[in-house]
Amino acid sequence: MNTFLVRYSEIGLKGPRTRNDMEKRLVKNIKIAHGLKGYEVRIRTERGRIFVESENRETSINCLSRIMGIKSFSEVFPLEFSGILEIVNFVKNIYWERVRGKKFAVSVKRAGEHDFSSMDLEIKIADSLYSNSSGVDLKNPEVKIEVEVRGNVAYVISERINGPGGLPVGSEGRMTAMVSGGMDSPVAAWYMLRRGSPVDMVFFSLAYPIDVTQFLKNAQALYENWYFGYDPDIFIIDAARLVDDYLAKGKMKFANVSFKKIMYTVTEKIANDTKSNGIITGESSGQVSSQTPENLRELSRFMDIPIHRPLLGFDKDEIIDLAKKIGTYNPDPFGEFCAIFGETPVTRIKREELDEDMQNLYGYFPSKEEIHRIKGSKIYEFLDSINEKYEIDKIGQDAIVIDLRDPLTFKQWHYPGAINLSLSKVYEKISTMEDNKKIILYCQKGLQSAHVAARLNSIGYEAYFINLDRIRNQTQ
Repeated sequence: MNTFLVRYSEIGLKGPRTRNDMEKRLVKNIKIAHGLKGYEVRIRTERGRIFVESENRETSINCLSRIMGIKSFSEVFPLEFSGILEIVNFVKNIYWERVRGKKFAVSVKRAGEHDFSSMDLEIKIADSLYSNSSGVDLKNPEVKIEVEVRGNVAYVISERINGPGGLPVGSEGRMTAMVSGGMDSPVAAWYMLRRGSPVDMVFFSLAYPIDVTQFLKNAQALYENWYFGYDPDIFIIDAARLVDDYLAKGKMKFANVSFKKIMYTVTEKIANDTKSNGIITGESSGQVSSQTPENLRELSRFMDIPIHRPLLGFDKDEIIDLAKKIGTYNPDPFGEFCAIFGETPVTRIKREELDEDMQNLYGYFPSKEEIHRIKGSKIYEFLDSINEKYEIDKIGQDAIVIDLRDPLTFKQWHYPGAINLSLSKVYEKISTMEDNKKIILYCQKGLQSAHVAARLNSIGYEAYFINLDRIRNQTQ
């Protein structure tokens, strides 16, 4: 068996009752994490220490480094002893080659009654290794030897491996995160998981089912690597009707803000229905037009549930680094909801302007058919059920090519023979075109063309979208 010593920090600052509850939750999550990987572990706790005995060393290292609430952990080598020389020889056998030609230090902690002091043991261990080393350095050792003695068992502690810290998932109140296929919101959800909250997810699909895949890859990375202790509810909202019936028909004058306000209100209803205690967003102050302090103020108005923005003061580079760390980084994002709006978004919306837009949106709420609810453990099954291929790599002959970009950008460059149409005119124009023709669409970031392709397929057309860079390459 492999033995690991698990350390926590913040849990130890709690009162006795809370500390006991959180420690039990942490132990439970450690068992769940290993169980999901197909292994059982034996766990025992004693005086603020958690010992994990595992049959699979690599699995345990992987799990323990990702369980919220674990500050650090170390592999340990236990020895039942009857005298100090047994401990000295045991440590010598482990570290003799490791200290060769290096400076080292020895640190001993004890709990219980012994006929030797901690300093006695430190000196004897150092003496036994000194001849094979380059000396002792207590301030900057190349090799640090740690030993804990508890009763008649000595634990030789290997190097420390960091965990995520924070609090165990499930020890704090439930939250609901608005998560997209981009980088910011998954990082925000991770931070609240790290604070012990079980986090459900809500995703607004503007090109259902095309853009769902990228979101679910983020959700899957979070669930498989960080959600130990909770199987989240995931709500996927098919918002295509909102785009077609409101945005494309000009009912949103300030769409980059009013569209997000609708997302807030739908998420609020879901959060209240699931007894969630707050909404989490990935907003960072000033990062995009909808996230200015003025717009965030108006977005938060009239919400009866708290809005939590863990990344409010983060730079984009910091968020990217965190996304890489937690496994949700995507160097080629499909596009987020703001990509589908106009070229002149409002950065400081007035209260009466947002109110006017919201009046025009009155009555919208996704139907039961437009809300898909799954569990985190069922992501793979759901992905299989929506695995429709609408993206293509090449434009063939006899296809109708539609460019959804603005007229100025279209004039600067477009695919030869492409038709320039706005989102509000595309369906009307297509209805007058020749039947049974393949339709291929492209736009600046991919989201508009994916949205239209999905909608056209849903009403019987053969439609696809293509990446702008790929279509450029074909003409060079």
